[in-house]
Amino acid sequence: MHTDTPTNVRRAGRPLVGRLALACCLFLAACGGGADDDASSPSAVPTTAAPPQAQTAPTVSTAPPGTAEVGVLVAHATVPTLEVFDAPDGTGAPARALANPTEVGGPLVFLVEEERDEWLHVLLPVRPNGSTGWIRRADVELRHNPYSIVVELGAHRITVSRADEVVAQEPIGVGTGDTPTPGGRYYLKELLRPPDPNGAYGPYAYGLSGFSEVLTSFANGEGVIGIHGTNDPSSIGRDVSHGCIRLHNDAITRLVEYLPLGTPVEIRA
Repeated sequence: MHTDTPTNVRRAGRPLVGRLALACCLFLAACGGGADDDASSPSAVPTTAAPPQAQTAPTVSTAPPGTAEVGVLVAHATVPTLEVFDAPDGTGAPARALANPTEVGGPLVFLVEEERDEWLHVLLPVRPNGSTGWIRRADVELRHNPYSIVVELGAHRITVSRADEVVAQEPIGVGTGDTPTPGGRYYLKELLRPPDPNGAYGPYAYGLSGFSEVLTSFANGEGVIGIHGTNDPSSIGRDVSHGCIRLHNDAITRLVEYLPLGTPVEIRA
């Protein structure tokens, strides 16, 4: 495993790719089942690298809250350690503290579920799935995100919308009966670029805020669910993975061009 210094590439105001081999251990190790997808093998745990100069990133609005914009609010932490509380009052010790940047070298982001004065109720990228907490508005920068994702497991389909307009719909591979892709509401928390675009995870991989409910650990990883490419196109449309969601490589590449971190992901049966 390489030990790259955590860095972060920012373009158009959005962090794009965290550079740290550990990142791929944390969630790609839970995505097994592809042609060369043996997560227990060191060669199957990709390192990360900076994106090519031609890579572009979308601009996400930083308009003040209350502005008439369609979509969700995403909170980007602006403090090195962000405190999370069980209630919007700040009394007592915080329930948890999360590092920013994250351990993969990327930004710490949250999907905002509710605003209450100087507090924000957010979805947390921690176990158990669906965990929430309250954070101080002063500790983050808020950005509007018009995109959303719906994953239909039975139909083996992912649909991406901007406001009410469908902008992409692609076939996918999902978890097996023994290691299913967990249903629920999540968000895109990180984006990685494996070194080999023709490898088991394709050219890009998003990490979700959710975890496998069957695998609490796997090949030194935490069982984080991802959306990524594949070197086995025949696996698309089937139940094949340890819980991750697979797309054709050209499809994930197109999504990376405009989907920002914090995009909500609803996984349905």
